[in-house]
Amino acid sequence: MPTDVRPHFRAGNCLYALGRHSEAKEEYLLALEAAEAGGSQSADILPQIHVNLGIAMEAEGMVLGACEHYREAAILCPSHARALKLLGSALFGVGEYRAAEKALEEAIFLKPDYADAHCDLGSALHAIGDDDRAVQEFQKAIDLKPGHVDALYNLGGLNMDAGRFVRAAEMYTRVLSIRPNHWRAQLNKAVALLGQGESEEAKKALKEAFKMTQRVEVYDAISHLKTMQKKKPKPPKGKDGKDDGQGEETFVVVEPSKFKRVGRKTTLRQDLANALDIRAFERTTKLGRCDVELLRKEMNETDVPISYSGTGNPEKSIRKAALEVILRRLLSFLKPDTFQGSVKAINERILSVLDASGSGRVDLGMFFAIIAPICSGPVDRRKRVVFDALLWRPASEGSRGQIRRSDALAYIKLLRAVYIPTHGASDMLEMHGESDPTMVSYTEFLEMFNDPDWGFGILSTLVKLEDSDHIRHGRHTCSICRYPIIGSRFKETKHSFSLCNRCYSEGKVPSAFKLEEYKFKEYGNESEALIDKCMCFNLHSKKLEADA
Repeated sequence: MPTDVRPHFRAGNCLYALGRHSEAKEEYLLALEAAEAGGSQSADILPQIHVNLGIAMEAEGMVLGACEHYREAAILCPSHARALKLLGSALFGVGEYRAAEKALEEAIFLKPDYADAHCDLGSALHAIGDDDRAVQEFQKAIDLKPGHVDALYNLGGLNMDAGRFVRAAEMYTRVLSIRPNHWRAQLNKAVALLGQGESEEAKKALKEAFKMTQRVEVYDAISHLKTMQKKKPKPPKGKDGKDDGQGEETFVVVEPSKFKRVGRKTTLRQDLANALDIRAFERTTKLGRCDVELLRKEMNETDVPISYSGTGNPEKSIRKAALEVILRRLLSFLKPDTFQGSVKAINERILSVLDASGSGRVDLGMFFAIIAPICSGPVDRRKRVVFDALLWRPASEGSRGQIRRSDALAYIKLLRAVYIPTHGASDMLEMHGESDPTMVSYTEFLEMFNDPDWGFGILSTLVKLEDSDHIRHGRHTCSICRYPIIGSRFKETKHSFSLCNRCYSEGKVPSAFKLEEYKFKEYGNESEALIDKCMCFNLHSKKLEADA
């Protein structure tokens, strides 16, 4: 006799209301199992079980898994507007904006007065750059529900992105009138006021935000604003002796060919820009805190059935929702909301490349090989895990510790497409032999991986950034952004101004120094600078190298 569905369903509802999301999920899974066993007798409640199970999974940060249950609920009950709205919101949460737009439009078609759906549709439209329609959707949400905090806040963000600072500040003020402790609105209001040139009002708003949250980044923003005000250049005078209101740019951006390096240890400007971008992704995903050996553990303990791709090649592929479960184990130290942000970044940057066809499935071995270089651990161990992940794939099984050259090249092409998209290798396989049947050992693979032009030689620059996260340079501040320099300091040898990692990578120099070329030397710490100062008589004999 089939198990009664409703006791499990109601128990799940009670547990969720108590904040016991994991237990609620287990009850919903039992209800789902009973409903599927009960056949048509439970058909009426089955969509709602899927919806509530999805909500419980979202509360744990498992948004890709939640999407599958919302989608199933919408299939079982096409008129379920809430299931479609939740699906759209979850898809937005993992960065799948086009799919989110479609689901939310369907929800609104079924329920035109659905304020939350209009708000989330506005967010999806803003994400894909359709700001005119986004404004309309936010406004519809506000018209339907004048105190809709999310719609007001998101409309403020859209106006901020568009440079409409006055309008943005108005939206954030309305948010604060409804929810006085909304510290993000208070912080963004400060930024909007700063955009209007209202520095004093911005400082007050920042202080209010700091009172609300006590976050160190808000305190740093206040300190930086004070520093900028102290060092702000005086505006030029008009003919009448008064300020003419025309601010002067304090920096210029110069082309890469004008940046020269003093010594080979100074990082190339473009390499640093790419490495900074990868480092930012590493921080966002928190993969930099994941021990690379955990990937090897997953490969040893995860049993993935072999399937066949469209090309007929065997692979260990899994659905994105199943991959999310593995990621949860790898990033078990994260809170649910932080984990959701990590999955979104991974989905947008990595899974979109690995699942270019939109099948919803990912080659797990290739995924492990892609993330291994940015996990924590010694560089040599990261590279070894990359190779082991490629060996773990069915195509390499039984190959006695070697992989096919074509697979190695395919991996490197994907790796560069993920991490260095501006320097993609669209022609790499054709140049090096896409169908090369030869096998390569680990040593030969390392030569390919370390190649600075066609491989992932940038890893050494990335590791340098990782190691220098907490290195400061005394009282030295960047001549452009005025922040204390953390990490490497890039000193222009002729005029002695210093740049931080970010400003050097962006090619910014003080507008007071407009030269034909700039000669930079990189200092990893102040000890290096002191030694160099003591040996300054050797400076002019150093070889100058132009950026490639």
